[in-house]
Amino acid sequence: MYHLLQLEWMKFRNYRVFQIMVVCFVVLLPASILTVGNINQMPAELGSKETFFIFPSVWKYLSYSGNWLAFFFLGFLGVISITMEYTNKTLRQNIITGLSRNEVFFAKFIFLFSVSLAATFYLFICGLIIGFLHTETIYMSKVFQESRLIFQFFLLCMSYMTFGWLIGTFVRRTGLALFVYLAYTMFFEPIFRWAIHLRYFPGKSMHLYPLNAVEDLAPIPFGKIASQFLSENDFGLFLTPSVAVMASSVYLLVFLGLIWWRLQKTDL
Repeated sequence: MYHLLQLEWMKFRNYRVFQIMVVCFVVLLPASILTVGNINQMPAELGSKETFFIFPSVWKYLSYSGNWLAFFFLGFLGVISITMEYTNKTLRQNIITGLSRNEVFFAKFIFLFSVSLAATFYLFICGLIIGFLHTETIYMSKVFQESRLIFQFFLLCMSYMTFGWLIGTFVRRTGLALFVYLAYTMFFEPIFRWAIHLRYFPGKSMHLYPLNAVEDLAPIPFGKIASQFLSENDFGLFLTPSVAVMASSVYLLVFLGLIWWRLQKTDL
């Protein structure tokens, strides 16, 4: 396993795009929360700006910011992690030098798993530092009251990266694969959900589309918006945490299964 991870790391450690993606994620995750301190007047529905920094609400706001950053930077990394290999023909070279197709699959999986784990650990450290610096009275029960969001953020990162990997596996061209990734997430799925599903099949099932289920692992933490949607439609705006975890886990397994099938059936 370590050997496979080492092979993947050698491919990416000097890759400039990979370095830029990582730096952007590392800088913007804490910055997205800390910049709130420079806002003089917050909208009424957001409450006091201090709630962004104190335990346990810091986990909600930090994971929500991380949700968007993971969607862009880690999702893009999932795409380019495979399209770059097709462009440079390194997958074919790995097969020629003795790796099996299953080992090629698991090498990529282990690499994306490690990146997701590192991103989650970084969010955990940022949350602890911000929370301890801004919370007046510290209780360990309060510190870890929303600790489920840490695991959910890991599943979120892994799901975005695997979905990007899936798109890149089928499309192979970096520019086109990134376009498909963005187009599906930001246009096609919302159109299906809001313009078609909600209109003709209203109900909780509209939240079970793949990327929406992943997004609901760290939803927007503004209760008034969700309450208004609930009163207007007689069902909630987001999946419950347990349902979001189960749905995202199922989709993650489906993504991995499709990638493995594609890898077995096509030329590298």
